[in-house]
Amino acid sequence: MEMYGMTLNAIKTLLTDIRMTKYADIVDECIDKWESEKNVDMFRLEFDPKGRFSDFRIDGQTLETPEKGFWTAQTFSALLAMNAQLADFQKRGMKPDMNFIRSRFGAANEIMTAALCKDCGHREATAMDIDKYVSKIVIAKRIIKGLESGELDKEVEELINVTSDDIARERRKAKLRLENTGIVYTDVFGRLVSCPKCSGKNIAEGRLLRSLKENVFVPLSK
Repeated sequence: MEMYGMTLNAIKTLLTDIRMTKYADIVDECIDKWESEKNVDMFRLEFDPKGRFSDFRIDGQTLETPEKGFWTAQTFSALLAMNAQLADFQKRGMKPDMNFIRSRFGAANEIMTAALCKDCGHREATAMDIDKYVSKIVIAKRIIKGLESGELDKEVEELINVTSDDIARERRKAKLRLENTGIVYTDVFGRLVSCPKCSGKNIAEGRLLRSLKENVFVPLSK
């Protein structure tokens, strides 16, 4: 199967998994249009203001866990971006250039956001902060791998069910970098609303810069 068709099938798989059958059926129509006419415009047009995806959104609160909601939404967005790129290659009559895509799709994050208490200066990362930091590179890597192996559906299922080995590996690496920096983290998948050190409520979003010289973060100024 050509890569453009693979992305449509993967999007359908994702929507079916989260029981959004109305939208999965629309994608199925786009797949038929692609297979019969090599049409790459129908799917894009469904996201226009008059398209049937115009009111679409993934509500993480309706899924099994907030964690799954996060990874599903991020994977869906990445699949849309990849689909658009592959559609562009198709319209130009070009074979997908995976080296070009690999160099531009899913660059590693340089910044991790984490809670910062404005009262006492305590910094703390949550599981959600860690996943926001690692998700872009993990999802890009798995989508590219799935396209090249022809098993994109399998990769997407592992991403949205948070069972991919790369997720666990990148989480461990991020936690080690936090530990080396002396910043604590919690497994709560959400945002801190009060400081565990001083009980203050003045919590802001602090930024941590990934050091290129050492396996640490550099806390940016308050």
